[in-house]
Amino acid sequence: MASLEQAFEEACSAGRIPHAVLAASSKDGKFTYTKAFGFQRLDQDPKPPIKEDDIMAVASLTKLMTSIAALQCVERGLIKLDDDVAEILPELADLEILEFDPQTKEPILKKRQNAITLRHLLTHSAGLAYESMSPLLQQYNKIMGRPANTNTTITTRFNCPLLFEPGTGWSYGTSLDWVGLLVMRITKSSLEDYMRQNIWRPLGIEADTTFWPLENASLKDRIVGMTIRDPSIPDRKGKVLPYNGPPVMGVVTEECGGHGVSISIPSFMKVLKSLLADDEKLLRKETVKLMFEPQLSAQSQAALQKIFASRKDSQSFNADFPETCRYDWGLAGILILDDVPWGRRKGTMLWGGLPNLFWFIDREANLCGAYGGQVLMNGDPQAMEMISLFERTMYDRASKM
Repeated sequence: MASLEQAFEEACSAGRIPHAVLAASSKDGKFTYTKAFGFQRLDQDPKPPIKEDDIMAVASLTKLMTSIAALQCVERGLIKLDDDVAEILPELADLEILEFDPQTKEPILKKRQNAITLRHLLTHSAGLAYESMSPLLQQYNKIMGRPANTNTTITTRFNCPLLFEPGTGWSYGTSLDWVGLLVMRITKSSLEDYMRQNIWRPLGIEADTTFWPLENASLKDRIVGMTIRDPSIPDRKGKVLPYNGPPVMGVVTEECGGHGVSISIPSFMKVLKSLLADDEKLLRKETVKLMFEPQLSAQSQAALQKIFASRKDSQSFNADFPETCRYDWGLAGILILDDVPWGRRKGTMLWGGLPNLFWFIDREANLCGAYGGQVLMNGDPQAMEMISLFERTMYDRASKM
């Protein structure tokens, strides 16, 4: 069997993936791993090799930092988890629930009955969804003539109707963008400034972490080029090519807490290691404990379980989700409720990011890790194969220390 390193070198050479930055660490630091494979960019000749500390657009990995920011606000008494957010986010409070007339197929909007709370937003149980992942929202926007990704602010871009009463379902979506706006409003600060002061600087990662990498001259030469699977080859079996299209999430003029950060993988690892070590640089021990506890109502958990117990439905989320496993949601990621034979332990929290990024924190196995890549679109089978190999190998190697 080829080693991890050989497998990644061969995958990059063959064009199955353009690159990867891998990092993992045990809680006590006796096991650490950081290595970069492949190329920083595919649109240059010769292709420059990627470096471990190169900068990636980490998409939904941003959500972890936004969740931490919100929980810091809870610790400081600025808001409670079960507070109604209507006063802070009146634009969100105005959103109604989308249904369709079974006869005419026309959209119907009805007033919601339940409050939207910070806990709902942090756990994707508020009723918000990404249009790209919701046929109902796609149908609604088509009927209403709403073009996708054209508005540049949070309140105008992410103002689609809700899909269900808050607290009664689960849908992955724009909740953390609204949480980022909430943090900005209650702290009277930009999200960039807030995170710099309260997350990045305490960890010593402010120099290479930002929502605006193109405005930072010191980072421009370190930005990893985005790539896309050759669309002319069916079933996403082609090689990766340089991506020269518009920003996948569109152009924004505000810091989006759901997807906006650019950072190096070693710097992102410092966030994971702080939570694993429970060092209280970011959050109190009792807050971290709560973060790793199941948060969903029975109805919301059942809705989430239906998605992640189906390989077909979960494949877009950039991780290996065994169909026989039980799942819930913590305050910053999905929770694995059963041990997995190849190492992942009950209580593990993990999540990913659109261009095939992935992170995990396993407080039982005392291990955390992150996989960095820039391959469109999410759930790419060839990238997923490498993510799975990385995670399994890190568990195996850490167990032998």
